[in-house]
Amino acid sequence: MYGKYSRGYIEDALIRFAYHSTGIEGNTLSLDDTRMILQYGGLPSEQGHSLREVYEVENHRQAFDYIFQEAKDKQPFSPLLIRNIHRLLTDHILVDSGQYKTVPNYILGTDFQITEPFEVPVKMQEWCDNLNQAFQQANTFDEKLTALMDSHIAFERIHPFSDGNGRTGRMLINYGLVLEQAPLLVIERNDRNQYIQFENNRDVQGLVGYAKEKLSSEQERMENFYKTSEKQEQFEKEQWKKIDNGELKTPKSFSKNNNLNKE
Repeated sequence: MYGKYSRGYIEDALIRFAYHSTGIEGNTLSLDDTRMILQYGGLPSEQGHSLREVYEVENHRQAFDYIFQEAKDKQPFSPLLIRNIHRLLTDHILVDSGQYKTVPNYILGTDFQITEPFEVPVKMQEWCDNLNQAFQQANTFDEKLTALMDSHIAFERIHPFSDGNGRTGRMLINYGLVLEQAPLLVIERNDRNQYIQFENNRDVQGLVGYAKEKLSSEQERMENFYKTSEKQEQFEKEQWKKIDNGELKTPKSFSKNNNLNKE
């Protein structure tokens, strides 16, 4: 376990987050397909899915591993961290994976101005500085959550990469939450229109309200996984104690030379 996060919860959140985050961008893989890919390394149950869709889901595991490691080391938001998250999420998908855009891009169905390529490096450094400062000055979790939602909307308007901005932006929200050891935010694909409307209208408070509602139920889910994991760990420690005291024998299939893991 890492802090308040049990392995079971991380796996559960990974599957749901990958399914919904890619689905918001049009990925057609089902939740069962997503689980099959991330848990068992299998392929979709039906034909007709592209290799890109499979990579979009599969890449979330390495991105999850990365944000948890960086959060464990208390790394602040930085352009390098952001480019690394994008690189991991778009691995085997984009030719410019992990690199800022070099030509102008657009958000379909919107009419607001997107940052020009030559402005992106400066804008992203400012974005990181502002969010890091907001985190340092915040006195409550609500203030940090508001800073994350505000910065998320700003990130999508910068749109620093040629593609994969939405997936990267949503992963960055969860990086901020992991820094606080808070439940992870899963913005559901069925809420896509509402979510996009929050972004288009720069409705920070609307997005904060949505996030707080989701995080409330997610908190209970995370705690239940944690309690189950704690009970299992305690049970296994008791089993090893019985073995050490001679009250319980190891399985016959293990010889004395086996190195059994007590962790």
